[in-house]
Amino acid sequence: MGEILKLENVSYTYGAGTPFEKTAVKDINLTFNSGDFVAIIGHTGSGKSTLVQHFNALLPPTSGKVYINGEDINQSPATRRAARFACGLVFQYPEYQLFEETVFLDIAYGPKNMGLDEIEVKRRVLNAAEAVGIDALTLEKSPFDLSGGQKRRVAIAGIIAMEPEILVLDEPMAGLDPQGREEILEMIRNYHDKHKTTIILVTHSMEDAAKMANRIVVMCDSQVLLDGTPSEIFARHEVLTKSGLDVPQITSVLIELKNRGYDVDTSVYTIEGAKEQLMRLRGKV
Repeated sequence: MGEILKLENVSYTYGAGTPFEKTAVKDINLTFNSGDFVAIIGHTGSGKSTLVQHFNALLPPTSGKVYINGEDINQSPATRRAARFACGLVFQYPEYQLFEETVFLDIAYGPKNMGLDEIEVKRRVLNAAEAVGIDALTLEKSPFDLSGGQKRRVAIAGIIAMEPEILVLDEPMAGLDPQGREEILEMIRNYHDKHKTTIILVTHSMEDAAKMANRIVVMCDSQVLLDGTPSEIFARHEVLTKSGLDVPQITSVLIELKNRGYDVDTSVYTIEGAKEQLMRLRGKV
């Protein structure tokens, strides 16, 4: 899998030169490969949301460069426009951005802006609707008549319909009930499994990161604190705790067992892995 997105010494400062000056991201160097599923995690104010707005040129870096497929996305208006189609960004509470008369028209908004013909727009709308579990009847409804979870699906479908190479989701489960959260997570997982699109999930939940990602980037104080596989990240639980982050519940249980003198691997974060550890302790594996 080749490199698709690269950040090189990226920093961003809000209100530069004013009394309200604040550096939101500082000297970030990251590379994302095609087909990756990466979780970016960190407490509120760590710089996560500001960081991902650089991925498709919504924010130009104060210093540093961002590349998609080897091209500096901020070098011209044309490359910035291309970046916004190549890297689709779903904001927190994206349902607040719905505005068209029907669900179909809302999903079609992005593809139409790409200059595609009606046949291609319709194909993309139907494919995106199917991907997020929206049926044909719902496509004719007003988006404002839908439930919160359905609105969230419509908003995500509007980005998927542009068929971006990179899909960035900023806290896509925020404000949903437990069932709604699980449904959105399952939808995202299925979409990745089917299309192998590079997905970058911004979340404050270690549980979600553990379930979904093959790589986790931990942000703290505007910088990258940790970057690695889930096992590598959760093995650094002391570092995570000091930065105000929790580890998955499964890992917490194993850490407590370790503290009580049991020989267990505290980088484990799945139920299956924990079961294997406990069975080994009992001498059955």
